[in-house]
Amino acid sequence: MGRLLKILLITLFAIIVLLAIAVFVITQVIDPNEFKPEIEKQAQEQANLTLDIQGDLAWQFWPSLGVSLGRTEARIADDEELFAALDEASVSVAVLPLLYGQVEMDGITLAGLNVNLVDGPDGANWEQIGPQTPAEDTAAEEEPAAEDEGSSSLDIPLTIPKVVVSDGKVRYRSTADGTDIVVEHFNLNAQDVNLDEPFPLQMSLRYQDQSDMRVDMNLDTVLAADIDNNHFVLNPMTLDANIAGATTMPVDVHLEQNLDVNLNEDTVSIKDLLLQAAGTETKGNVDISALTGDMQLSGKLATAPFDANKVLEAIGEAPIETTDSQALSKIALDATLGGEPGSVMASPLTLTLDDSTLSGSAGLASLESGKIIFDLVLDKITLDGYMPPASGDSETAAAGGGKTGGTASLSSDELIPVDTLRPLLMDGKLAIGTVKYDSITASDMKFAVSAKNGVLQLTRASGSTLGGSFSAKAKLDASGSTPKITASNTVSSVQIQPLVQMALEDDLAKGVFDMNGSYSASGNSEKALMNSAKGTIDLSLADTTVRGLNLYSTLVGGVNDMLGQFQGLATALIPSQESGKLPSALSEDTKILDLKSKARLDKNVAYLDSLSAVLQKGEITGNGWMNILNQDFDLKIGMQSPELGTSKYLTGTTWPLRCEGNLGGSPAKWCGPDKDGFKDIGKQVAANATKDKLKEKFGIEGEGDTTEEVLKDAAQKKAKEEVNKQLQDGLKKLFN
Repeated sequence: MGRLLKILLITLFAIIVLLAIAVFVITQVIDPNEFKPEIEKQAQEQANLTLDIQGDLAWQFWPSLGVSLGRTEARIADDEELFAALDEASVSVAVLPLLYGQVEMDGITLAGLNVNLVDGPDGANWEQIGPQTPAEDTAAEEEPAAEDEGSSSLDIPLTIPKVVVSDGKVRYRSTADGTDIVVEHFNLNAQDVNLDEPFPLQMSLRYQDQSDMRVDMNLDTVLAADIDNNHFVLNPMTLDANIAGATTMPVDVHLEQNLDVNLNEDTVSIKDLLLQAAGTETKGNVDISALTGDMQLSGKLATAPFDANKVLEAIGEAPIETTDSQALSKIALDATLGGEPGSVMASPLTLTLDDSTLSGSAGLASLESGKIIFDLVLDKITLDGYMPPASGDSETAAAGGGKTGGTASLSSDELIPVDTLRPLLMDGKLAIGTVKYDSITASDMKFAVSAKNGVLQLTRASGSTLGGSFSAKAKLDASGSTPKITASNTVSSVQIQPLVQMALEDDLAKGVFDMNGSYSASGNSEKALMNSAKGTIDLSLADTTVRGLNLYSTLVGGVNDMLGQFQGLATALIPSQESGKLPSALSEDTKILDLKSKARLDKNVAYLDSLSAVLQKGEITGNGWMNILNQDFDLKIGMQSPELGTSKYLTGTTWPLRCEGNLGGSPAKWCGPDKDGFKDIGKQVAANATKDKLKEKFGIEGEGDTTEEVLKDAAQKKAKEEVNKQLQDGLKKLFN
């Protein structure tokens, strides 16, 4: 027994010595660089690559046996541009298992890998890699040789203890669209790589593109790879990334998930998802089927409540300033994913915004067309808290300038994103229960929008508010070279007082109004749209009171001033008034029983073509204009009042008033008598009174438009100069 053991030990030692000698001979006698020409030849013939092995091939002996490769460059055919390069590579096998006829990989190392991918007008450069001989010439070569099961006694396992890739770089460029993507600082470290068992894997890289977006990424996972079935599982998987360029400040992203990708079955499964970014956290599970076909999603996603301003702070953006400091502080999302194949839908979808809840469904009806559809309901919202806080300075009326004022503030910058709108496909509905703003509440609001072929339409906008209702439609046509806008609206039985209070910050008027309007404009800037604006407006008021504006008092004051210019006229016209004055106004307001008007919009000016109104103390007609930018206005009003009907000379007279100024000013200063018009009326009234007095006293029919003309005509009708003189003297005494 001892002799046998001794023989075995001697034999084993001999084998080791022989193997050691063999390895020594191989590494010392055989120069691997002698194979360079053959390697380069095969690269040319089999891959169409011009290979330049600049560094030496070298043997490695202990603790592993292998070969290393120095700087190597590869070019496609005779192209001068580098296709790929490698600073260093090595492949090694464990020595000791060789004693037992086994080949065990010890490790694979690649350093400084650099690959340039170019997609040009003649095709992609990587498509040129491979044999360039006709297919029929290589058919025989491509046919695999029959496997000789007994050709080798070596057992080659699939486990590789270590695979290391360091400082790799891949660049992709497209000359067609300018795409330029660089993946650099690529590092990979895998241990105990085995296609039959999961193995740990760490990877890091930097992504950059032509938009200056940069992503630094670190991946840590356990990979199970079933190559035969194209099935890959990363469980667990942790990804940390720093994204710069998309936001003002770089954003850190943390992702955890269990990822299952089965390419044969065309499925992806994401379980136990945790996504953290910029102060937000999303959890969920997602399953994807028909990945390369009519993709279909299912699963659930939930985003925990977050503060919008804290998110903005995290990405380096300015906060949204609101009246309520707590506004936008509680935003959350809960979505169930589903939909028909080829679509991505969230239904049900619930979005929480502070005290408001938006629910319904939304998503892409077609991944191929990108059509957006939604059907959402917002229960309630109070807008006051979301408005910008009031500035320290009180707002003043817009600067004057008549019809042309205010246009200097209009921008010529592009306003409508036509390139975004033209491919947009959309069909959506939104219903809102109640909207509150200031003292105004609107309810039962319904909206419908659509977009196709560059045409965006608001097909419905309706609701109830202030005791009445409203509806509107609008269309933006961006299909042509110049965007065109058309719109129409209807308002029925709406209380005017809250609207005036909100717009002018003054309780100026109360009543009910109706309105019908249609508008159009074209252009792609504020200035262009306003300069092309056209429209028509029909407006009616009922049971309305304009506070601080007394048209009757204005009229009376103007008449009294007129009477004072014609001595004796007041007493003659109003004998019942001891003072010779008309009665003063009984109210500080103007009460409008019924008003109808027609206006047209031309550029920035609304022209009032017609106005007729029945007042509590008379009737008015008028016309004028208002600048909708600076709120300047000028109205010419004709007023008739039964209060002035006590004299036959005043009955039926239309008295000219003029209202002008700015809506930001005081209503008490808006209106006054048209002095020239009143003077002309006074002259005519005096002439008519003179005619009556002459006929009454002397029986003379005087003619003329003024007192002087009447007196002169009457005097000329007398045959004798003495009579004329007496007559004229008498009349002068009468009216002086």
